[in-house]
Amino acid sequence: MQVRGLECVVTGASEGIGRAVALELASRGCHIVLVARHRDGLERVRLAVEQGGGRATAAPLDVRDGAAVAALFSSLAVPPRLVVVNAGIGVHGPAEEMTASRAREVLEVNTLGAFHTVAAALPLLRQASPAALVALSSLSGLIPYTGGTVYGGSKAAVIHYLRCLRLEVAGSGVAVGWLCPGPVDTRMIVDGVPTAKLPRLARMLVPVLSPERVAREVVRLAEGGGGGRVVPWTAAFFAGVARHMPRLAERVLLLTGAGEA
Repeated sequence: MQVRGLECVVTGASEGIGRAVALELASRGCHIVLVARHRDGLERVRLAVEQGGGRATAAPLDVRDGAAVAALFSSLAVPPRLVVVNAGIGVHGPAEEMTASRAREVLEVNTLGAFHTVAAALPLLRQASPAALVALSSLSGLIPYTGGTVYGGSKAAVIHYLRCLRLEVAGSGVAVGWLCPGPVDTRMIVDGVPTAKLPRLARMLVPVLSPERVAREVVRLAEGGGGGRVVPWTAAFFAGVARHMPRLAERVLLLTGAGEA
């Protein structure tokens, strides 16, 4: 499937990675339904999309509201052929200091919000196939780190959910993919994870990515049939070490401080 001139839906589209994805799709002449909670941010992205050669519609809603998400997809005049599940929030800190209300918010946005979006989108994607669904997960869902209990858990849940979904839709013409980037230069990193405080070695080995780089990887996944991808390659290497040699990975994280947030 080529991502050009398609009907698309992007959640979490008002800033950061979602904004970059929308602009990347705009450069390919797509029509994008922009989803996020704040109308002002969506309107700014809508104008940028149209200036970039695409078409956009702002749809302010909270992905935690399953009924609102379902209503949005039901209202679409044309079934989308690409849905990018990107809405998310980042909360990091010691497990003992994490309140139940904050943990619930993270899980509801990052995990349940993804579920609501997929559940509402999948029937339309089947109808429009060939089509693709790509979700933004995180390296945090693959590599443990101190302070990442809730956020990392929410992203790991998304990965496993989509792995199962990929098996369920095999042969349907709907590609399912998930992207696990390392740190990305967005407000979530600047305000949430103190990347600048990490040891120099850690910052050299897993550099901070631009949102534009991540957006291009999203398109690559959609066009390449989905599946999982970790970027950059150094992050993929450490994810492999964490999976196959977990005790070694723990020692490296503890010795270098790379696993602190």
